[in-house]
Amino acid sequence: MVFFEVKEALSDGMIDSCTAKAESALKSIAAKRVDSPVKCRLALEEILLRFRDSFGSDTICRVKGIKGSGGIRFEVSVQAPPFNPLKTDEEESLPVEILSRLIAKPRYTYNERLSLNTVTYSVGLKPRKNSMLIDIGIGVVLAVLTCLISTELPAQVNEGYLIPLISGLFAKMSAVFSALATPLIFCAVITGIGGLGDVSSIGKIGGRLMRRMLLSYVIAMLAMVAVGLPFGLVSLRPSSGGGNVFSDLLQLVLDIVPNNLVEPFRVDNDLQVIVIAVFIGIILLSLGSRVQKMRQLLDEASELIYKMMAAICKLLPFFVYLGITNLLLSGRLSQISNVAKILIITLGGAVITIAVTTVRTVIVTKKPLSEIFPPQIPSLLINLTTSSQVSALPESMKCCTEKWHISKKAVDFGMPFGMVVFMPNGAIMLGATAWVLTTISTGPVSIAALVKLALVAMIVAIAAPPIPGSGFTVLPILFSACGTEPSMMPLAVIVISTVGYLLPAMNGYCLQHELLCTAKKTGMIEENTEDVTRG
Repeated sequence: MVFFEVKEALSDGMIDSCTAKAESALKSIAAKRVDSPVKCRLALEEILLRFRDSFGSDTICRVKGIKGSGGIRFEVSVQAPPFNPLKTDEEESLPVEILSRLIAKPRYTYNERLSLNTVTYSVGLKPRKNSMLIDIGIGVVLAVLTCLISTELPAQVNEGYLIPLISGLFAKMSAVFSALATPLIFCAVITGIGGLGDVSSIGKIGGRLMRRMLLSYVIAMLAMVAVGLPFGLVSLRPSSGGGNVFSDLLQLVLDIVPNNLVEPFRVDNDLQVIVIAVFIGIILLSLGSRVQKMRQLLDEASELIYKMMAAICKLLPFFVYLGITNLLLSGRLSQISNVAKILIITLGGAVITIAVTTVRTVIVTKKPLSEIFPPQIPSLLINLTTSSQVSALPESMKCCTEKWHISKKAVDFGMPFGMVVFMPNGAIMLGATAWVLTTISTGPVSIAALVKLALVAMIVAIAAPPIPGSGFTVLPILFSACGTEPSMMPLAVIVISTVGYLLPAMNGYCLQHELLCTAKKTGMIEENTEDVTRG
């Protein structure tokens, strides 16, 4: 269904009126589910301007808004010689590349028969509030009902048909998740590094911000360990292979480095796959435009895998149903109460991380929290109610630029970049989930195993694509690296579904503080205004 259409010459008036009408029509057709109507309008305006600059203001352009079964999309078409408006100079590509990971990436096609240039991009829609959590809850209830019904069935029916069917289906779905997890992370790491553009263009704000983010990840992992230690989840004994803690840690470092570029993929050594992805990503970054086609191929492969995983994630409620039913029928829920430890470690570690971040900000800015915190309230409330940093992006940027008076250049880079890679509280949640479930599966972990677990949790939190359910996509890698039984995955899905709604607010709060401290340290605060950062 076409809900919006304009066909006019590319004049300034046409561009202004067309983008305004498109935004209004989008809000009308999608109600409150539009993830970011302002961003969609800006994207449309940028495409129209690039077409106008290339073909002139007299060129006729057609803009259509289409609502279909696959969602909502805009199509912009111009009948002219081939011209791809999505291609930019390398210096300009940084924000485009980063934001393309936050919204659906636009596509350019050229119809030679009609001489038609067409750019299509999908509109981000927020999932219906708590829909996934409700579906997962229904799956749990159905699993309990299935277990109760099974008690009324003959033993030969349960043992000969029901249990093998449930366990077989669960094993197949687990295999599908695992099969997609490794290429997903591999591509996400490479495209994420490629999204940095020219490293030299990042400047002092980028380097310092990335160092602060890395320090925040370390603090988050230390907080997770500090909260988890009293639960007796760590064994001081050396690993089963003998040796001591230091030899185990040394072996961990040696095992991270692959012997070749093929073996890690064959044996599903996900940690080594990540190392290979980092190596390839850095080399591609250094080669710049000379490997543009290779980067385009990897981008397209990433998009394909993202779509495949997103489709599989829609089956999560059924996957949870199978997993919980499998656990109930196998009688392996004797330690299910230990799952509460995941929530305690996650929330406790997040509180410590947020508190340390706040104290660091107060020290750097030399201002009390009573002056720093109030400007954050609007974006914090949006994050809490929508569970989406993308929805809160306009308010977050307004807080940084208008309230804290951070340089717009720093905010334009730091905010979208941080929304993609800055997930310290997510790393705590993933690490705590794998840590507790590994303990339930195999007993307390060794110190070396805990270090490996924390390292993998940080890496997958950074590499996880910013799409709904991304926490689920990295579970197979975590479980594989930590030796956790796949049968525990439904419990992890339930925990991640529950706690995951708080993560955007917690990460968004910390990101704003890190950006404020970085701007203060690099002198990117507007000194001609009275703001909370002036000493």
